[in-house]
Amino acid sequence: MEDPSLFRIDWEVLAEVLAAIVVLSFFIERALSLLFEHRLFVKQLAQRGLKEPIAFVVSLLVVRYWNFDALSVLFHSDTTTWWGYAITAAIIAGGSKASIKLFHDVMGTKSAALRQLQATKEVKAKG
Repeated sequence: MEDPSLFRIDWEVLAEVLAAIVVLSFFIERALSLLFEHRLFVKQLAQRGLKEPIAFVVSLLVVRYWNFDALSVLFHSDTTTWWGYAITAAIIAGGSKASIKLFHDVMGTKSAALRQLQATKEVKAKG
């Protein structure tokens, strides 16, 4: 068993891991926007809570394909694990949700279908 006082964080590796996570989050978010902002998805499935599970599954497929286990990289493990893939995918999927908020709420970029759905909701709310 190793001495716990020998634990240290390699800040250069941490920066690389975080950069990879941020880039993957943006890539996955933009790729999934084709589905999530499509009229049929917005009209039929948007309220069913499918975005997060879909983003997680896509993220898991991506990290597994490229063997990107952020925890194993960060902690200098010799092997990758399914737990590491799942946690990495969850972080990326969560970051993808944050980037959706950035694009939609801060930058104001939305598809026509999404804008139309929100306008319809506002009209119904005003009654």
